[in-house]
Amino acid sequence: MFTTRRSLLRFASAGMGAALAPLSSKSSPAASGVRPHNGVPVLVVNGQPHCGMAFAAYQPSAKVFSDFTQAGVNLFSFVATPTDSRTAVDKTAWLAPDKFDFSQLDERAEMVVKAGPNACFFPRLYLHAPRWWSDLHPDDLVRLDSGDGKPVLYLDEKAGNKPAPSWTSAVWRRDTIEALKRLIAHVEASPYADRCIGYHLASGTTDEWMAWGANEKCWVDYSPANTAAFRRWLKAKYETAGRLRSAWHDPAAAFDSAAIPSKNARMNSTFGSLRDSFAEQAVIDFYYFNSEAVAETICELAAAVKQITKGKKLVGVFYGYLLALCGEIRQQNAGHLALAKVLACPDVDFLCSPTSYRFRELGGQGTSHFMSLAGSVRLHGKLWFDENDIRTSLSSGAPGFWGKPANVAGDIIQQEKELANVLTNGTAQWWFDVGRNRYDADALMRRIGELTVDANQVLKVDRNPVDQVAMVIDESSLGYLRPGDAMGARLLASQVPDIARIGAPVAHYLVTDLPKLTDRRMFLLMTSFAPTAADREAINALKSKGRVVIFFWAAGLYRDGKLDESAMTELTGIKLRMTSEPVELRAQFRPGHPLTEELSGQWAGIRETVSPAFYADDPDATVIGTFLGGRAAIAIKPQRGWTAVYSCVPMLPASLLRRLAALAGVHQYIETEDVVWASRDMLAVSVYKAGTRRIRLPQKAAMRDLYTREEVVRAADSFDAPFASYATRVFVREDPTLRNL
Repeated sequence: MFTTRRSLLRFASAGMGAALAPLSSKSSPAASGVRPHNGVPVLVVNGQPHCGMAFAAYQPSAKVFSDFTQAGVNLFSFVATPTDSRTAVDKTAWLAPDKFDFSQLDERAEMVVKAGPNACFFPRLYLHAPRWWSDLHPDDLVRLDSGDGKPVLYLDEKAGNKPAPSWTSAVWRRDTIEALKRLIAHVEASPYADRCIGYHLASGTTDEWMAWGANEKCWVDYSPANTAAFRRWLKAKYETAGRLRSAWHDPAAAFDSAAIPSKNARMNSTFGSLRDSFAEQAVIDFYYFNSEAVAETICELAAAVKQITKGKKLVGVFYGYLLALCGEIRQQNAGHLALAKVLACPDVDFLCSPTSYRFRELGGQGTSHFMSLAGSVRLHGKLWFDENDIRTSLSSGAPGFWGKPANVAGDIIQQEKELANVLTNGTAQWWFDVGRNRYDADALMRRIGELTVDANQVLKVDRNPVDQVAMVIDESSLGYLRPGDAMGARLLASQVPDIARIGAPVAHYLVTDLPKLTDRRMFLLMTSFAPTAADREAINALKSKGRVVIFFWAAGLYRDGKLDESAMTELTGIKLRMTSEPVELRAQFRPGHPLTEELSGQWAGIRETVSPAFYADDPDATVIGTFLGGRAAIAIKPQRGWTAVYSCVPMLPASLLRRLAALAGVHQYIETEDVVWASRDMLAVSVYKAGTRRIRLPQKAAMRDLYTREEVVRAADSFDAPFASYATRVFVREDPTLRNL
């Protein structure tokens, strides 16, 4: 009745190859982009949808490319540069003002060409500056404040003490665009032009557009170029010196003398974990500028590549790490708080990140989530590329190191989980050889080949999103948070494991996308400390149709940039009070409410203190959780047409969130606290402990197991599915075409 996995592999390899013509001596450049396909944005190469499975290499070799092509993967990425790199993984290409050497790029492209007639690539282009350029442009080089308020030149130890160019430098942007023109012209004139489908632009302290020195906890950028850019930004925002002085509460403030706040001003705050905008507006402004400058640089360079390639090449970047960098100084300093600006850029086709380094435990003991807000990425028609760098058992390091299993059987468990998330949610992904990560085990490569077959098959499946629960992040409000403050992690990444286990899919979105989410049933507003007037209006529009809206910690505390306790009550619908006294972030559940029937006496939160803290003081609200001192930490209040929930305590347990989702009318696929991902015709469940799970579908359907091709159920709205320990299963609505492969 069913074909073998081997024959399926042959079918999928042939199908993917149809998107690319074999290399010829008179090759023409390949055309690529992203377009909607069966409910999600997908990669398109020469007019044909591509499954998006790829392999990326820091240390490329003909053998590893050949291994992956034999497994059915025909898309590759490798590192290159039009200018200079940060490390030794690629050679300097820009040797002198009018002298370029792209021989290393040619060598690596040739490896792809030799790997197979249908193999294609999109190089990761690192954008730095060679030393000779830096010598010519001292005012355009990054400077840091080591703590004495006297900026000095930043020298990157990992790059051989090489200085770094300021991204806001108009000279660096101009010259980098010229170098990109040279590289792209070289590629398009080469015999492998028909194999290059696009360009992945990379820069920063890693490849990931994090500010220079961010990983080394440096405080930048005090260069003349960046200072001038900050002053232009202030002029555009405030327009007049009077408005600047009023906002900064500084009668001497002026556009031509405004300085970037010192390290001490940036690392400390006068209002505990948050900023007092009366005294610290200059710091808040800098963090807005810092992220917008990174986003602006990305957008300008992406537009240049699109113009150079006449819009025929894919362009992508690492960016928007709102579910990573949490609780670190990088959350503010790295410059990743302008995702909305990058998503609005028509010249960026894909965004990417490594899969989160948090919660990489084996199978459903951990979870899988992307570092950015993939829900918003999808809403804006961009493709998400997941960098699958989960360490294999063949790599260096002890088991448990960044997801490393003890053996190849564990590798397969980890890959099946990661691909379940990727395939169900309609993203692309690449396997990555970062460090000494290896894949050269027969069983592992065979499984990678089979998963690539599965990826090709789900191109036929309707993967429109079905998430009824939205975890919502206000990125601009994070500029009010003290860098390195633990609340940055507790409100974001630390909530992910429980929200992933409520029995229903949850997607992550920007608050600015709320007007597009009117069909969702439950919202978790994680960081809406300082919502704009437009964001307040969008949040107020949610207050109907039986929805449940959950507000956390300092929700609504700032109105028009000013501290306003009454604005919290207005936003949440629950009367809230503020205290500057340090409060332990734990709450004990109280009996007497259906939501806490089985939680009474249990604790939520963590043994950390925070200031300021907030509590409910509303006689019309029901208190379901209290701080140690008895104040109301968690409260619920039915309103006209909706339900308000407030929690000063982050990291709410899955059991409570599950009950709140049920109250909101969210469809829950399982009753157990296992990880769930779903789209219209797909459902994935990842478990920790073995056993049978009762699966509940939104309507009757015939379902098949994607990984085994076995029929699971015919025309039913529920079924029982057995799971082994740590297993992940992916169920697909029956498609008659799958039977006859």
